[in-house]
Amino acid sequence: MKETTYVMVKPQFANIQQVIDEVKHRLIEAGLEIEKESFINYDVNHARQHYAAHVGKPFYPDLERYITSDKAYGMIVVGENAISTVRLLAGATKEPEEGSIRHDIPVMLNLPIRVRENVVHSSDCKEAAKTEIDIFEDILSINATNVVD
Repeated sequence: MKETTYVMVKPQFANIQQVIDEVKHRLIEAGLEIEKESFINYDVNHARQHYAAHVGKPFYPDLERYITSDKAYGMIVVGENAISTVRLLAGATKEPEEGSIRHDIPVMLNLPIRVRENVVHSSDCKEAAKTEIDIFEDILSINATNVVD
């Protein structure tokens, strides 16, 4: 079934073009299409919307600080079973498997593999994908209205 999902290269990693290129390569190699992509900056409000399920949890303040610390790179991705395909490519959050984005990219960069400060976020279901794409689009529209010629 053709689906649309959201993928984000998180701060720290979004500043490294090699990482963005590798994530995009893996998505395309898996038969997925990148419909829209852009650098974005999450503010506190958008971070809270995006991670609403985690607000109030002990680790949330660190997650919010991380996601708002610098630019991220968002992508709307389309394809057959896009949600599960991207989740498989991303790998587990805790103890990601060799061959997954969350494992291979930190290893490639000689960085530690971290749970919260990992390489990518990917939507876990259709409802989350819709919400996260709406947030991405909102951030893009705010960025567009703040551009000065």
